[in-house]
Amino acid sequence: MSRSRGRRAAAVALVILLGATPLPVAAHAIGGTFQLPVPLWLYLAGAAIAVAASFIVTIVVARRASPATYRLRSTPTSVASAARWGLRAVGLAWWYGAILTGLVIGDISQLPGVLLWIGIWVGLPIAAALVGNAWPSLSPFRTTFSALEWVAQRLGARSLDVGVAYPPGLARWPAVALLAAGVWAELILPGAAAATTVATLMLAYSVLTLVGMIIFGQIGWLRNAELFEVELGWFGRIGPIGRESVSAALCDGCGEACDPFRCMDCPECAVAADDAERRPGFRWWIVGLTDVTRAGWSDAAFVILALAGVTFDGLHETRFGAVILEWLLPPITTIFGVTLTAFLLVDTIALGLVAGTFFIAFAVVRWLTRQLADSALSPAGVYAATLLPIAAGYFIAHYLTLVIQGVAWLPGLLADPLLSLAPELTWIPVSVVWYVSVAAIVGGHIAGIVLTHRLSLLDSPRRATLAGLPMVALMVGYTVLSLWIIAQPIVVEPGIPPAAFR
Repeated sequence: MSRSRGRRAAAVALVILLGATPLPVAAHAIGGTFQLPVPLWLYLAGAAIAVAASFIVTIVVARRASPATYRLRSTPTSVASAARWGLRAVGLAWWYGAILTGLVIGDISQLPGVLLWIGIWVGLPIAAALVGNAWPSLSPFRTTFSALEWVAQRLGARSLDVGVAYPPGLARWPAVALLAAGVWAELILPGAAAATTVATLMLAYSVLTLVGMIIFGQIGWLRNAELFEVELGWFGRIGPIGRESVSAALCDGCGEACDPFRCMDCPECAVAADDAERRPGFRWWIVGLTDVTRAGWSDAAFVILALAGVTFDGLHETRFGAVILEWLLPPITTIFGVTLTAFLLVDTIALGLVAGTFFIAFAVVRWLTRQLADSALSPAGVYAATLLPIAAGYFIAHYLTLVIQGVAWLPGLLADPLLSLAPELTWIPVSVVWYVSVAAIVGGHIAGIVLTHRLSLLDSPRRATLAGLPMVALMVGYTVLSLWIIAQPIVVEPGIPPAAFR
């Protein structure tokens, strides 16, 4: 068989494979397209100019920066306690209900996939950024561990904690590895939305988490290795609802209020008050990120991987993404043949290329910033935190309609787990989706610009503008890329009939 025929056969096999494999619901849960009133390049240029202009405005307005001094407006203790217990009950039913449904009813039910991939995987990060992080109370692992400890104490044991100290050198790399595995499972694993697959993944992760908490202690494992604890802790820094310690205990290591981001590498903070017991309060959006002062390369890798994962998901819906796969497919199929392994490997390599490109770009920008600054820089994870509003904006732009569809679908699925058809979102105009996406992405980048300039003022007060330019350039470039990706499946250039677009 000639090389061209081999490629054609591989492409046909790929189409057949993808068509036969049950996949998670597409990120954009609406149909139809929106005819742009002006060419797409004008939107991209306007967004880039808006982000760049925000840097100029920020320079003029903010000429000095000081450490975060905001105060939370606390909620009444009774309200906080009631909300905490309610969230614990919901978390247990949510997590273990998905596992039980998947194991008992099987793949005929869509409920486990909706609960995990829509509700937890993309829904909770958006909710954390828009409202606040509820996971410390919602977490089924905290509640389960507390229940197991209560049972152990009744049986005469002091604690389930084995007493092994979490190795400081590991930092948050276990959470990075688990995030990479989760992104791979969501976007590449065949049948990832199948109920039995979802139940198996959730059950295995439950065992891993509880064993880690037993060996390394509840606080040590949750703050450093539990995927959702770390991810939602980061996104929750954006939301207006935060948490404050009732006792306002100070860390003996750094002298500040005990905080999982300030004190990640302070052993004295390993016994700080549990985040679940902190009282919620209100603050302005984004300001929670100004608290981040101690976050290293593992935190940077986590934030960058979260951003790269949603970008890779969007690239799947573009011609450029198809070109990458077509470029990787022939050499891989030459080695492995037209097999499932070959296609999984192609997607995995493509994901690695996107994540690696993002990480290299960040490392180069940080190196350039160091060359331009007049003093030592904050840790890498502190600079990566400026990318979190961008990640949140892209999450909203890419997944918001999917989350809305999941919320509309959930009551019917709870009443009848065998309900298979997702509701149509015909009542949402595609134009609204486009403009919300533009606002979320541009707004996230502007927030990132403000945080970047503030950090530059703190690290390099005499050369803050110059030191901030590399990160601003990165953000402007990503603004254009992310908007272009979002536009591909839903917008049509002016003068082009929608039918021709399709």
